[in-house]
Amino acid sequence: MMNKQLQDPAEWYQQGIAFDQQGQSQNAIACYSKAIELRADYYEAWVRRGLVLMLLEDFQPAIANFNQAVAFKMDLDLAWYLKAYCHAKMQADDFALLALQKAIALNPEQWIEMAGKESAFNQLKGDPRFQELVAE
Repeated sequence: MMNKQLQDPAEWYQQGIAFDQQGQSQNAIACYSKAIELRADYYEAWVRRGLVLMLLEDFQPAIANFNQAVAFKMDLDLAWYLKAYCHAKMQADDFALLALQKAIALNPEQWIEMAGKESAFNQLKGDPRFQELVAE
């Protein structure tokens, strides 16, 4: 049950996480949206809302959320990686590679190995640009 009395964006964010962990995606999205409404630059809420949308395979809105997150925090490697994943799932290979390149440039230890194992990137694995990224 959502607590409509919350005024702190961090409380809405935490409630969103709780709903998300319970598999209540729509309630989680609503909580993250409320956190963003109260604090537009809450990049963590943008990422979490995008992640829920991504897991629902609603890739275009997920990408829009990740774009907002990186607009507020350009070095947010997780958002760049998740953008790459969404673009790959939509078979937008060039966009996927650009976002993946940014994620890897920001945090190579985290994303090179992960990208190499991620099945969403299977169609990219024969692309020399992808091979160069994961060989770094």
